[in-house]
Amino acid sequence: MTKRLISLAVSAVILALLWRSIDPAAILAAAQQTAPAWFWTAVGFTLPLTLATAWRFAALSSGHVKGGEAMRLILAAATLNMVLPSKMGDLAKAWILRRDGTMSGGRALALVVLEKLLDLWSLVAVGALALSITRPALPGGDASLALALLVLWGGAIGLLLPMLAGKRVLAPLLAMTQRFAKLHGKLTSLISDWDELIGWFWARPARAVAMLGGSLLLWGGHMVQIWLFASAIGEVPLGLTMAFAVIAILAGLLPFTFAGVGTRDAALVVLFAPWLGAGGAALLGLCATLRYLIPALAGLPFVNAFWQARPKDDASL
Repeated sequence: MTKRLISLAVSAVILALLWRSIDPAAILAAAQQTAPAWFWTAVGFTLPLTLATAWRFAALSSGHVKGGEAMRLILAAATLNMVLPSKMGDLAKAWILRRDGTMSGGRALALVVLEKLLDLWSLVAVGALALSITRPALPGGDASLALALLVLWGGAIGLLLPMLAGKRVLAPLLAMTQRFAKLHGKLTSLISDWDELIGWFWARPARAVAMLGGSLLLWGGHMVQIWLFASAIGEVPLGLTMAFAVIAILAGLLPFTFAGVGTRDAALVVLFAPWLGAGGAALLGLCATLRYLIPALAGLPFVNAFWQARPKDDASL
C-alpha cells in the first residue's frame, strides 16, 4: 500500500509540474475544438481491442480457458492494474486459473508471462517499424533517433528469444540457484511448464505465426486508437503517431508512477506539442489514460467475484 501511495504521489507531482508549464486556457481550447466523431470512434475502439485481447488469451490457453472467462480475466486484470503495483493484476490471472483448477500454477504463470511477452514484443516491434519508416525529429536530434531505433529493434529481437528457445535461454538461472534447494525446485518446475507451453506454441508453425501476426495487428490497433484521439484534437500523420505513441507507452511502463500517469503524459507533451500544441498534447495524455480507465471500470463487477472460491464448472459467463 505504501508503494502505491508513493507512486500516486510521484504521478501527481509530475502532472502538477507538467500542467503548471502549460496554459490551462490552451487545454480548455483544445477540448472545446475536439471533433466528437473522431473522439467517440476512438472510445469505441476499446471494445474490439478488448475482445481481441481476450480471444488471444483463450487461444494461448490451448482450450483451457473459454472466451467468456478470458474476457472476465482481462477486464478484472485491467481493474487490478489500476490499484496494484507493477502490473500485478496480470499475475492475478494466473492465481485465479490455478485456484479454479483450470491449470497448474506453473502452467498458468507461464501462460500469463507468454501473453505479456507477446504484448511487449508487439509494442516495440510496431514502434521500431513506425520509427524506421517515419524517422521523425526527436528531442536530441539524430542521436536520439538512432538510440531509439537501437533500443526498439534490440528489444524486438531480444524479446523473441525466450519465445524461441524455451528452457534453454533460462538454463543459467537453474545453475545459479542450485545451492538453494527449495528455490531451485520451484524454478525447475516453472521452467519445465514454460518449455512445455513454448513447445505447444511452436508445434504448429502456422498457428505460431498467426499468433505473432495477430499480436502485431492488435497493437497496431492500439496505435490507431491513439491516432484517432490525436485526430480528434488536431492533425498528426498515422505513422508518426504510432512511433511517438510507442515511446510514450514505454515511458509509462516505468514502475514509479501510478498506471503510467505522469511519465506517459510528459512524453506525449514533448513529442506531440509541435503538432497539437502543448494544450492539445496534454489533452491527448488524458485520452491515453482513458484507454486504461474504460476497461478498468468495465472490470469492476468481476473483481470481487474472483476472490470468492468457486469450482471450475461454475466459472462460465
